[in-house]
Amino acid sequence: MADILSGKPRFNGDKNAPIRKIVQKDSEDSNDIYTEEEIRQKVRQHRITQLKVVTAVVFVIALIVLLVIYILDNRTYSSYKLTKSISREDVETSDYISYGDGYLRCSSDGISYFTLDGTAVWNQTFSMKKPQVKICDSFIAVGDVNGNMIYLFDKSGYISEVNTSLTISQVEVAKDGLVVAVLEDNNANYINMYDKSGEKIYSVKTTLSGDGYPFDVSITDDGTKLMAAYIYVSGEEIKNNIVFYNFSEVGKNETERVVGGYDFDSTIVGDVQFLTDTLAVAVSENSISLYKVKETPKLLKKISIDEEIQRIFYSDKYIGIVTDNTDSSDLYKLVVYNTSGNEVCETTFDTNYDTIQFDDSSIVLNNDSSLCVMNMKGKVLANISFDSTISDVVCLGKKGKYVIINRNYIQTIKLK
Repeated sequence: MADILSGKPRFNGDKNAPIRKIVQKDSEDSNDIYTEEEIRQKVRQHRITQLKVVTAVVFVIALIVLLVIYILDNRTYSSYKLTKSISREDVETSDYISYGDGYLRCSSDGISYFTLDGTAVWNQTFSMKKPQVKICDSFIAVGDVNGNMIYLFDKSGYISEVNTSLTISQVEVAKDGLVVAVLEDNNANYINMYDKSGEKIYSVKTTLSGDGYPFDVSITDDGTKLMAAYIYVSGEEIKNNIVFYNFSEVGKNETERVVGGYDFDSTIVGDVQFLTDTLAVAVSENSISLYKVKETPKLLKKISIDEEIQRIFYSDKYIGIVTDNTDSSDLYKLVVYNTSGNEVCETTFDTNYDTIQFDDSSIVLNNDSSLCVMNMKGKVLANISFDSTISDVVCLGKKGKYVIINRNYIQTIKLK
């Protein structure tokens, strides 16, 4: 204090003298000081102690997270709570499909988008023989199978429409609003691509005696790749193959933009699907084939299936099939594979379900009177019966929460 008041500097030593850091030990001998090596050693010990504490905390947190996931994944339900009920004012033939923050209602008379509380966001009327709805990201394509019209929508409503003039057998849509339509003519078939405004931007022409009839097609979400399963005539035999197209710069110099294909001889491929922009699946009568498709296709794995495939369903993470069961008294076998082609689940059941779908990490099965939920190990988490006839079950991406469509009501339920 005296130095401060006097204005004199408190440092009176040699300003040019070397600086030494001296740390006094916490001991009875106040004259002891740490050497530089001792300081380094104590810092190392302190860091090791800190690392051990952090590792222990992370390990405990990881254990807690795994325990919570395990509990939630294996939690069973015996009933449900009705959280919302709205009277139906549409025809019984309407289909309900999960979309955005709510659901779509589609019939031969039109399509509507509703929020979960039943509020109509938009509505579009049309007249179709057999509407087929395909969704990618926020875009919705509705094609009239055996008719000529295609409508494109997003969350805000109507965008455009296309009159194909030829008969539609299938539609697909990409996340940028690009629409693919498989069209039939008397002498040929076409795979046409339309941009968001409805303008045709590409067309592939095929004949049964040439490339074949396109039995099924799939397009990547980014709209750059397309695969098609063809049935064609070779001599007196009916044969099958799959063809891959690329509409980016990669396929620009290729004939008809074809970048690869695989023959299945007389085995019919009934379903093809892009799970991601670089992973494709082809399901035949007796196999599941997975392909990596970056620029050109490469077979990753082929899985042989011994029993007859009754049903196939997908997500971006899993492939599910239902086959006849020959191993036990149950009628059906359900098998789930991951995107590497490894089996993650196998179980059997005896109930005939109308719809089977993935809901994130669970499998949802329903018929007109019951709802069954399984985890990815095949364990039944819920088996709920309903008094009213079920038309549709809309999965909301939240485990245990669903929209049940019956004859009279649209009901949001939560399992408990």
